[in-house]
Amino acid sequence: MIRTRFAIAIVVAATVLGIAGCSDASSAEDLRFDGLTTGERVYDRTGFSLDRDQTDALERRLETLRVETGADVVVWVRELDADSDETLDQVEALQQARVAATGIDQDIAGAILINREPGTTDEARAGIFLGSRFDDGNVPSDEQEAIVEDALIPPLKDGDVAGSLNAGLDRLQSSIVNGPPVTALNRFAAGPGSSWLPWTGLAAVLAGTVVAFSLYRRRPRATVSADTPTTYRPDHRTDPAVATALVHRSSQASATSATVVALAADDAVAFEPDEKKHGKPTVRVRLLDESKVRGDVPRAVWDQLSEHAVDGVVDNAALKKVGANTRPVGAVVNAEFDARGWRAHGIGRLRWAFAGLALLGGAIMVGAGVVAAAGAPIMLVAAVPGGLLMVTGLVMAASYPGLTVAGLDAARPWEAYRDGLKAAAKKDGTAVDLDAALPDIVALGLGAAYKKRLESGPELRAFTAPAGLPLAVDPSVVNWAAFSATFGASASSATVSGGGAGGGGGAAGST
Repeated sequence: MIRTRFAIAIVVAATVLGIAGCSDASSAEDLRFDGLTTGERVYDRTGFSLDRDQTDALERRLETLRVETGADVVVWVRELDADSDETLDQVEALQQARVAATGIDQDIAGAILINREPGTTDEARAGIFLGSRFDDGNVPSDEQEAIVEDALIPPLKDGDVAGSLNAGLDRLQSSIVNGPPVTALNRFAAGPGSSWLPWTGLAAVLAGTVVAFSLYRRRPRATVSADTPTTYRPDHRTDPAVATALVHRSSQASATSATVVALAADDAVAFEPDEKKHGKPTVRVRLLDESKVRGDVPRAVWDQLSEHAVDGVVDNAALKKVGANTRPVGAVVNAEFDARGWRAHGIGRLRWAFAGLALLGGAIMVGAGVVAAAGAPIMLVAAVPGGLLMVTGLVMAASYPGLTVAGLDAARPWEAYRDGLKAAAKKDGTAVDLDAALPDIVALGLGAAYKKRLESGPELRAFTAPAGLPLAVDPSVVNWAAFSATFGASASSATVSGGGAGGGGGAAGST
């Protein structure tokens, strides 16, 4: 039978000093343990770590351990600068050396090694290695790790070698006889976690799922079919900010930058070159003719520009602030939605309900997963559905429409327009009037899709100087690249309201 070795190295930070540097392998000298005899189990090679009384007491303790559990354990204490990995190799070598020297069965042989840091009293490495009877039985690798970390190491931080060995042997004997210590979580997993709790959790998940789908199925739905994608604007009255809010179900950050483009195309404002930033050209906006501002959305953006203008000019830094402040345009869009009966109210409460169901599912998933890992795998019947409820709740909260049936119906032609423009961007042969469509392209978040055309195509009306005004605009400076660098992500849309070789195994660690 092939036995595998489980080796776990635990490194625990010590008092005020860091762990010593590691080497890749122990030297041959460090793996030698000369002088092992049948009648002796405690070896203090430091000469000062254990006194005679302590040594005799440990000898008796080890004999009792052998009689009561069958484990024949040797203890070796020495001064050696070794890391945890090296200590693990060495404690296995100690066990093998005692087997060779005394002829005992290696399946019941055990070893505990303490490497004390030379010149110190509170720095040491400790390791344990047990034969396969115990490694495959009541003292598996994780329990050997716990013996090192919880029993052997703490007393060594105070320089108490005898206390360390006694604590380690007590824990070892208890584990061999009773198995690893059972925590409150283990008891819970063996009790409720393996009986009624999984089914209670599953029932809670199923109830939450029923509630979620009951609420979601009552969501508004459009009563008209989707239109065929087109590049023709459905009408010329709807502002781009309103159109993109219909398509995306809420006001969009891109609406402000789209309105600035529309104002420039109408000669109400003009783009001018501003100072270079990081070697790249930037733009600013000059206010020209307020009489050409028509509509509530353009008026809201004009007012924003006016507030930031100095001598009629909004510099690049101020222009970025205008683009980032989406509240004025959002307020206008929401008011129009309310006036037309497009905005659904009370959606916030529903979305919070979906979020609460997602939280319930997540809590059940995590809690059931923890109990399952503690020894009650049946809890997975609640953990997995809990995770699905969490995902379902989040998806429903995000996708629940903020529009009424009338709003969804009104959005249909604009969705077709958006889809048509998006499809046209992928086909160089499809003609699109960029001057007319630019505000919509920006508002609908299609700037990235049209980047190639906008940067290499003909000079755009929005980026040219108005006729009759003494403004000289260099198209190599005032262009789509400079505009998109100023307004950034808003030109692409963003929502703003919404084992051992001989068998056995071991562990080692550090103070």
